Amino acid sequence: MYQLMDNPKKIKNIEELALVLNVSKSTISRAFRDSYDISPKTKKMILEAASKYGFHPNSTAQSLRENKTKRIGVIVPSFTIPFYSNAICGIQEVARKEGYNLLICESDESYEIELENIRSLVKSRVDGIIMSITSETNQYKHIKDLRDSNFPLVLFNRTTDLPGISKVRIDDYDGTFKMTMHLLSKGYKDIVYLAGPKNLMMTKRRVKGYLDAMYINHIIINPDNISYGDFSIEHGQDIAARFLSDNIHPEVFFCSCDNVAYGVIKYLKSVNIRIPDEIAVAGFTDELYAELIEPSLTTIHQPVREIGIEAAKLLFKQLKYKNTRPEILELPTTLVIRTST
Repeated sequence: MYQLMDNPKKIKNIEELALVLNVSKSTISRAFRDSYDISPKTKKMILEAASKYGFHPNSTAQSLRENKTKRIGVIVPSFTIPFYSNAICGIQEVARKEGYNLLICESDESYEIELENIRSLVKSRVDGIIMSITSETNQYKHIKDLRDSNFPLVLFNRTTDLPGISKVRIDDYDGTFKMTMHLLSKGYKDIVYLAGPKNLMMTKRRVKGYLDAMYINHIIINPDNISYGDFSIEHGQDIAARFLSDNIHPEVFFCSCDNVAYGVIKYLKSVNIRIPDEIAVAGFTDELYAELIEPSLTTIHQPVREIGIEAAKLLFKQLKYKNTRPEILELPTTLVIRTST
């Protein structure tokens, strides 16, 4: 246990503080970064001693010594999808504690812009990247290149099946399976599923969850009841309009995200279809407005902020420890039943 001098001499650098406290320089660095891998007792001891000795770390000098910029890049496919703003909050929560800043890029659902974003972030010397791929991305050479060069990288939400990369996502299969089983238990059989972009692995897992639930309940599936598209409100409106204009009135529109469900609800209301009495609507994500719209939306809750937090934690593991093994985290979802079904 260290003892502070009655009239302590001012400490000028981290080496002197480490010597006085008999701890390593890396332990002191973790204390100042408020890192998760240091005990509260040790951190308190270091910060109290630093205050007593008048020591304040020079973050710029520290970054130069460690050859780090203290910046991480975050690439999201679209700012218009509320999921990503919430996930970024989770990423920033961890980054701030580690003394890092974020450089955030939007790919606007464009593969080419995604490539530009990666080139720009690497040129800016970010220490690592957390990214979610676009709906256009079906070639992964740029991701392989980062992996093969041991560049710290984590994929989240929209991931790939590439090995050797850390990923954080929800259990997409289980989410749609749960919702479809719930709808079937309510007596619905004619369920239209509005899927996401066809090439996304997320979409494939969710479609399989829907198909498997229908299959084990011996429901014959009309291929036209699966409609692929984007995650916009406009897509929900367009699909609902297409079905009804063809005089097809399914019992349920089950949507790949809440945004699409909002579009379906908007259109059904515009043509005086009563929800859920005539047609029910279900979503996926449990965004803020899902509970506030009328009728409130039955949906699948995703732990969005936690996805961001876990993605950031995996990245910082790579930044701190060499030869970190890649990890794949699948977070559970929750069925939220409201009045739209």
